[in-house]
Amino acid sequence: MATIYTSDSLRNIFQSSFNLTQWYSFSQHFFNASELKEKPERIIENTSDEGYYLGNINTTDSYRIGLFHYNIRQGSVANKRVGLRNLVKSFINPTWGEFDAALVVFDSGDHWRLSFICDIKGEATSPKRYTYVFGSDNLLYRTPIERFNFLKKKGVSFENLKIAFSVEALSDEFFNKYREQYADFIQYITGKRFVKVGGKWEEKVLGEPNAALMQAFDHNEKKIRDYVKKMMGRITFLHFLQRKGWMCGDLNYMQNMFENSVYKNDYLDSVLEPLFFGILNTKPAEREALFANYGWDKSLLAEWKDIPYLNGGLFERDTEDEPESRFPSEYFKRLFQFFSEYNFTIDENDPNDAEVGVDPEMLGKIFENLLEDNKDKGAFYTPKEIVRYMCQESLIAYLETNTSVAKDKIRKFVLSPEDGVADIPDNKKPKLLTALEEVKICDPAIGSGAFPMGLLNELLHCREVLSGKHYDRAEIKKSIIQNNIYGVDIEKGAVDIARLRFWLSIVVDEETPSPLPNLDYKIMQGNSLVESFMGVDLSKLTYEKEYKKDKGEISLFDDEKNRLQKTVSHLLSSYYSCSDHDRKVKLQQEISDTINKQLEEQAYNPAILGKLKTINLAENNKFFLWHTWFSDVFSRPSDCNGFDIVIGNPPYITYRGKEKNSISDSELNNLIATYTHSAEYKVNSYALFTEAGINICNNQGTISYIIPGTILQNDYLKKIREFLICRNQIKEIVSFSNKVFNAVTDSIILRCKKGVVENNTMLFKRVSDLSLVPIEEKEFVTGEWNNSNKLYVIDLKSTSTDSVIFSKMEASGMKVEDYYKIYVGIVAKGIKQFLSNTKDTIYHKKYLQGKHIAPYQIVFKSVYINFIPELLHSNTDQSVYEQKEKILVRKTGNILMASLDSEQYYTDQSLYNLYLKPNKRYSNRVLLAILNSKLLNYYYNKKLITNADVFPYIKGVHLKMFPLPHLSDGVESELSDLVDTIIRYKKQNIETSVICNKIDKLVYQLYGLTDTEIKTIEQSI
Repeated sequence: MATIYTSDSLRNIFQSSFNLTQWYSFSQHFFNASELKEKPERIIENTSDEGYYLGNINTTDSYRIGLFHYNIRQGSVANKRVGLRNLVKSFINPTWGEFDAALVVFDSGDHWRLSFICDIKGEATSPKRYTYVFGSDNLLYRTPIERFNFLKKKGVSFENLKIAFSVEALSDEFFNKYREQYADFIQYITGKRFVKVGGKWEEKVLGEPNAALMQAFDHNEKKIRDYVKKMMGRITFLHFLQRKGWMCGDLNYMQNMFENSVYKNDYLDSVLEPLFFGILNTKPAEREALFANYGWDKSLLAEWKDIPYLNGGLFERDTEDEPESRFPSEYFKRLFQFFSEYNFTIDENDPNDAEVGVDPEMLGKIFENLLEDNKDKGAFYTPKEIVRYMCQESLIAYLETNTSVAKDKIRKFVLSPEDGVADIPDNKKPKLLTALEEVKICDPAIGSGAFPMGLLNELLHCREVLSGKHYDRAEIKKSIIQNNIYGVDIEKGAVDIARLRFWLSIVVDEETPSPLPNLDYKIMQGNSLVESFMGVDLSKLTYEKEYKKDKGEISLFDDEKNRLQKTVSHLLSSYYSCSDHDRKVKLQQEISDTINKQLEEQAYNPAILGKLKTINLAENNKFFLWHTWFSDVFSRPSDCNGFDIVIGNPPYITYRGKEKNSISDSELNNLIATYTHSAEYKVNSYALFTEAGINICNNQGTISYIIPGTILQNDYLKKIREFLICRNQIKEIVSFSNKVFNAVTDSIILRCKKGVVENNTMLFKRVSDLSLVPIEEKEFVTGEWNNSNKLYVIDLKSTSTDSVIFSKMEASGMKVEDYYKIYVGIVAKGIKQFLSNTKDTIYHKKYLQGKHIAPYQIVFKSVYINFIPELLHSNTDQSVYEQKEKILVRKTGNILMASLDSEQYYTDQSLYNLYLKPNKRYSNRVLLAILNSKLLNYYYNKKLITNADVFPYIKGVHLKMFPLPHLSDGVESELSDLVDTIIRYKKQNIETSVICNKIDKLVYQLYGLTDTEIKTIEQSI
């Protein structure tokens, strides 16, 4: 009789210690494993862990899944993830029958892990491990029970197993429910809620605001959102601590505490805040006095006596925490019930090894997707696969520059330290370890901290393997955070979440609780793009000694600055590890006083100085004092003065134009004056961040950003391209065929090294998904983009043959803009009110749109525009439309489409109007032939098309740059006759392909192309 597994029987298995006999039965009856060994077959491997082959499952869709069991002898399973991943390699192995995947139990005695090992995303890369952790009798295991019931209902197929072990599905589910909980609290205070309308989030008034709470927050809804976000972040953090067993030893303490509380109707003020501020932020000896001071219930102290003092700042009482904040009990009841349904795993998942649960990275996803205005701020969540790739490639670039180890050995070591360490010569290991210990890393738009967190893990892994010693992982992480990691963000909420993730990363590896480090001066709030105030350059607060030009002496004033530099560095270092509250307050005051003394010594204008003193210099959204707060980075030896790695996903904001954000004219002008290599008529934040990132690098530093692909061609990004190509070294561009972020432009990874070298080569990769496996890969000499057009277009499509053809086409130096004016058609809001199908008045003019244009042909649809210039928005110069003869070029399309207009059509903005400049001579018909030719379409598609994969169009600035050939009388006459013929044939619906071929041959002749080059073009069409 078949065994029936109910939710209760599944829970009993998952809550119990691992039982091999029970697992044999479960494999047979639940997974329908028909090929089980009579007894486990020992796997002989060079490891202290005992491995056994149990048999295999044949799924309903004909996949073979191997069944394995490992007894993990040394250390906890959680701390042996890398080692377990190496064991994984043997599962998908011909020795065991070439399994498509494996189900593996890792049993450490206290807990056991069930891992599904496969290429779960179809990426054809190394196998990945997706894991449930079992063996705790006080966890409910809702998610695995739900997933295994799904398997029972749908059947054990390979696809269903992948769904059952999917981390992404769980993450999305958790995030969506978390957002609803967040929205409940916001709505209770403000009466408003963001709801989805037509695929977009819109704020709706759904009830009355809470008058008392609104008044407590000065009716500042942004402050309310930040408050709720931080409150929920604190509660989320405690669920991770609960998973460590640090909340009174109860793995479900947070929900149980609420259920047993007599303060449900005032839970935040009477229970959570005493827990936050009176316990987690207060040493045990000082707790009773603090409870008495705030009037909190002292009976809670006995229950909470074993909850650790954490320090760090997360549970510091803020100004926003001071007012009374009462919420109905059902709000917290729903919140804790929601949290109780999920497994909180305290170790951050990586792309190759993921526990099916809510990991600390979820905090990042929440921050970067939750707030309704993130897209306005250009903040987007970066998938962890991309984070890991960028972190590893940046670290490889740094180590290649700063050690003498061969490049191939560095790459192998960083990508797989256990495999690569044997290839590192023993005499080079000390220098390699020193380089890892001394690297300076910064994310100037840190968001939730994904990139610095990624590099923290890479550094830790490399240092552990390279040293060959048993590390106290928590202490090494503290050291890395103190000495190697720096971050800035303009959003205080981002800084809070980033700090929280770093604290969690330390908690993961702590055996017993200890005070967390203070990150106030490591991950800081500020405007990364600005180090000035009211026209005063605040970078002059730097402490480097300056020599008098006339005598070469150090002034007394400079000596004083040097003394202040040492004082500040010492104070910041002391503050990082200080766990005494009173001492922390005193250190903060000393730091503030020391910086203010520097401000006074600079003898600034009293009015400016007065305003500066009203601003928190360590936490504001106006500027950031790079050379003050991170003075240890900028006072290194000259070649190392600055960061080694600047990495991140900077915001994508246009500061000028239709999408102008909340920035004043003076602030905008300051950015334009500061960023001379990136600010143009449109000022885009990611271009500024690119220049800023290079500026804060040292002379050998690397920046690695994920940014929009528009940087490669857009005309208003010419300056930053010139800066990258001519003054620095682009080392790698990775282009994504599909969008990486939802509702965002196509993205690229850009890695660039500071400084100039001759004949710099760059690696280009095109990838189609998050496996980052290249579907196209080639090298470029970047100097070739320093072209005669001076647009510095980064052309990633062209081959060497293409480049030869382009050079021939551009050899004359003549361009369309030399002979023609280009005018965009009429721009008008509510254009339909001006249109009719009859010529009602003398003001009604024949009107064309892009869709009315085809090569050599105009299809007039009897549409007229009531042309009243003062009522139309722009582009109403009547003399343009009344030209005796002009060429119309359609903006959009995969091919160029141009036609000759001799009937004085008026056009809309989807058409370009080209007409000869005064005193310039060029044949309109020859230009028309060129624009519609195969050669120019080849040039357009290879070099100048914009948004080729989405909505292709030609920009006016590129149309201006189209190269023109010198004309001979014979060819000009022949082409003109052929164009007149083809125009006539089009009107008569006569086939024109033969004539088009003749025109193409004559155009090839005009540009001097060879038969081989012509063949290349013909084959590409």
